[in-house]
Amino acid sequence: MTAQRDILVVEDDEAIATGLSLNLRLAGHRATVAGDGDLALAAIAERAFDLVLLDINLPRKNGLDVLAALRGADNFVPVIVLSARDGEYDKVAALRLGADDYVTKPFALAELLARVD
Repeated sequence: MTAQRDILVVEDDEAIATGLSLNLRLAGHRATVAGDGDLALAAIAERAFDLVLLDINLPRKNGLDVLAALRGADNFVPVIVLSARDGEYDKVAALRLGADDYVTKPFALAELLARVD
């Protein structure tokens, strides 16, 4: 059995956020949802997470800006970017900003859960 992790899901699509948080909980993790980049940074400022699942296309502050803010503040929480953007530019930009992994939507839930573990 894998260790329980405290995971922040940063996703503005309510259906995806709900599905991800439910499946993470069923896998034994704690999941918190933030619907935009500003809420994500506020949540991270309040407490430490073991992992962040971060969409790029977010209202108020996009995922790349969130990632840059985290790394700029020397916060090296593991980040898996989840994005419909599958172009090389976006992947490279996210990885250069310090993302630990990049998964394109739509994704297989089993694959994502394996990456989380």
